Amino acid sequence: MAKKEKKVGNKEDQRLATLATTQEKPSEKVAKLPTKVKPKSAAERRKDRIDGIIKTVYPSILGTVAGFACYYTGAAIAPYPWHFVMLSVILLTYVIQKYTYTFLKIDAASFKTKDWFYVEFMVVDFWLVTWTLLLN
Repeated sequence: MAKKEKKVGNKEDQRLATLATTQEKPSEKVAKLPTKVKPKSAAERRKDRIDGIIKTVYPSILGTVAGFACYYTGAAIAPYPWHFVMLSVILLTYVIQKYTYTFLKIDAASFKTKDWFYVEFMVVDFWLVTWTLLLN
């Protein structure tokens, strides 16, 4: 049977030995570094900011219009449960936004799931607030 090697030295020597073994593989650390992203020009930053404002204001207007529509058609939507009305508003505004963003010069095809959740949250939020204020 082979004898186990006994660690000799103080904790400082052991720490230095550990550091020496971890520094032997610098190529792994270099491979994990993220690639650098090219900085955007001033025109690209301006366009992104304008697009962000449009992506916020347009759903807000749609949600407000949906709130007024639900208030003025209250008798027609009264037999339906609230969650059916909400899902209808979400579906209708999703379809409207999907086809009207091209007229606003925004590429809706590049929207990810997070973007659609953001704009639909804005619609539902403004719809509920407007409808609630009108009902009171």
